[in-house]
Amino acid sequence: MPSGFRLDIDGWTKELDECKAMAQDTLQMIQERNLRHPHGGPEASRLSAAARKKLGTLGVSLDRLLRWLDSPEAEALSEAERNRRRDVLYDLRSRREAMQGALKRAGVQADRDALMAGASLGGPLPPRETEATAGLDNRGLLGLQQQVMANQDRQLEDMEKTVQSTKHIALAIGEEVDLQTALLGDLTDEVDVSHSRLRAATARIKQVLRSSSNWRLGMCIFFLIVVLVLVIVLGAKLAKLFGRG
Repeated sequence: MPSGFRLDIDGWTKELDECKAMAQDTLQMIQERNLRHPHGGPEASRLSAAARKKLGTLGVSLDRLLRWLDSPEAEALSEAERNRRRDVLYDLRSRREAMQGALKRAGVQADRDALMAGASLGGPLPPRETEATAGLDNRGLLGLQQQVMANQDRQLEDMEKTVQSTKHIALAIGEEVDLQTALLGDLTDEVDVSHSRLRAATARIKQVLRSSSNWRLGMCIFFLIVVLVLVIVLGAKLAKLFGRG
């Protein structure tokens, strides 16, 4: 068949006739499969694979013909003629979709019958032809299997990289948690030491007050201690301030 948009009007008509013939051949294959091999089998799988292949080619050709109608090469046709040709192509596309649905329904029924037969006999199910394996010889099947295995290996490598990255992130989070826990432990120790010193200072002041014969003298001593502490603190701040200046 011609490819791309490089078609003239006669070439377009010829390819349309080929699409009609292809659709008719595909329909006959599906009917033969359903009538002669309703329960599946190797010949049914072969007919299904051939029909799927033709439907795929038909879909590509129909899309190409539709695009040609919107290209500059189709300006020689009248609008009514282009619409008529579009209707023909849409009708072929609808028939193609109907045949695809018939193939799927037939495949589901064949799978169900094979499943029931395998369950009753207690044996494994026979291998089933797929669209990917349709039309492939032994070398092609081997190449397809190697390609699938290579894709699986790449997916496993990507998964391994993701797991390793997640592991490194988890280790970093664990180290950060350990560091924060150690810092919190040091802070707790410092708070405990400060509380102990404060309790000791309070106990000394109380002891001084009790040992003093005159409570007024004790209060004066307490206030003097407070004033002394304030003077020391203020002196330290002033010394730091002048030192910066």
